[in-house]
Amino acid sequence: MTRFVVVAALVAGSACSSGAPKASEHGAAATTSTAAPETTTAAPTTTAAPATTTTVAPPPTAKPAAAPPVTSPGGLAWRACGALQCASLSVPRDYTDPAGPALTLALARKPARTPAARIGSLLMNPGGPGDSGVDDLPGELRSLTATLQNRFDIVSWDPRGVERSAPVHCSDPKASSGGGGGSTLDPAPTREADQKALADAYRAGGEACLRYSGDLLRHVGTDATAEDLERIRIALGEDKLTFVGHSAGTLLGAVYADRYPQRVRAFVLDGPIDPSLTLDQMTLAQAVGFEGALRSFFAWCDTSTACHWRPADADRTAAFVALMDRIRQQPLKASGNRIVGVDTFVSGTMSRLTARSRWPSLGDALAAAERSDGSPLATLASNYQNAGASNAADARQSILCLDHPAPRDPGAYPGLAEASKAQAPVFGPVFTWAALSCGMWSVPSTLTPGPARAAGAPPILVVGTTGDPATPQGWARALAGQLEHGVLVLRQGAEHVAYYYSACVRGIVDAYLVNGKTPASGTTCAS
Repeated sequence: MTRFVVVAALVAGSACSSGAPKASEHGAAATTSTAAPETTTAAPTTTAAPATTTTVAPPPTAKPAAAPPVTSPGGLAWRACGALQCASLSVPRDYTDPAGPALTLALARKPARTPAARIGSLLMNPGGPGDSGVDDLPGELRSLTATLQNRFDIVSWDPRGVERSAPVHCSDPKASSGGGGGSTLDPAPTREADQKALADAYRAGGEACLRYSGDLLRHVGTDATAEDLERIRIALGEDKLTFVGHSAGTLLGAVYADRYPQRVRAFVLDGPIDPSLTLDQMTLAQAVGFEGALRSFFAWCDTSTACHWRPADADRTAAFVALMDRIRQQPLKASGNRIVGVDTFVSGTMSRLTARSRWPSLGDALAAAERSDGSPLATLASNYQNAGASNAADARQSILCLDHPAPRDPGAYPGLAEASKAQAPVFGPVFTWAALSCGMWSVPSTLTPGPARAAGAPPILVVGTTGDPATPQGWARALAGQLEHGVLVLRQGAEHVAYYYSACVRGIVDAYLVNGKTPASGTTCAS
């Protein structure tokens, strides 16, 4: 299946994004897994955060519990699975037919370290969309402060369609990939024949997803996952929900809060999506964001000895475009029988633009590409597209297309691409044409763009980063303005998901989640 490059950015992130970088790049842990004194802040994070939060450690291996399972007030039976506790929850596959077929959600948690001071359950969604919350949880525990781990059961889950929770597939899951990868299709075609080839490939990809996933493909969007979240709340025995969503997880939080405002206790939406935007508007905003990050990377390369990309043309923008055009004419070879076309070139580049600490590896990959070695770019792109879950790319595509309706007429895209090129010459056309994969999708979208009001809910904390390319700060401002009681916090920086990088943000989040204390809306963290 031809991959939807923009998925990597969405919401980003990866996060959108789109596969995401390895969650081992989350950032330094604020705390360790051993008991620690309670504190309202954590040491500043010094390593990179992903475009969308993903796996830090391998999935916990299920082990038989030595003792009977611990039962939540709502009826969940928790059993030991490695260092965590795991449970499962049956929910309707189709909420319009609650008596019809069911599917099973996989959940994991780490109980509060200080039971006597326990507030309740804190649910976390790492975004993607399509990332495994079960796989991500160990990494979150290395990032969350002692304050939160002492006071809350930290809970996450694989959303429907992802890994352990009725996974969707767009190819035979039993077949070997054969070690190849990449595509020679032009992801930003200007010739009519190339445009038709791309549309045909996207249509065939959507048909393959429907063939291998069946009716499930219609029911894995955020519209249904918001209902799952309500069932999880009930199963946990929580009267009201405490929730942290990162990147694409913020859309889930906004939809749930708008639908069940009376059930909101405290919500943190970090690296947020503006739910009122159409897919065209989202892709353009992300293209502009990544274009700005690319220019910043070029400027850094001009002065840093850590950048090993030294093209013959001193104008790095021109050199980059020339390299991309060369790859368009003659894709690069990479190890493992892979090829690097423009789609892989763009995806690999994007994977390194969501944090400054990743820039040196992008310089290395571009230098290798100048030598006609596509292996580093192929690896970066593969990690970006496939991290987050065992079926990350398929789940991400499936969820994104249900969440964001796209123009279904291929004839609409040349004009849209040309318009986006004026604002984002490198990424604009690629992102615009990538949306066609949702235009060609085999099942209709289930979520309609619109503002989230959450009327009657308590204050909701919306956290953005001023230079975040994957979820631009304008989205945070917009969402905070839409919510009846939205509280905006901005972190000055260029990375995606502020919590991993800012002790200031962590202190604000802790005070809000534990005590309900909110800062003045518009508060800015300098670091």
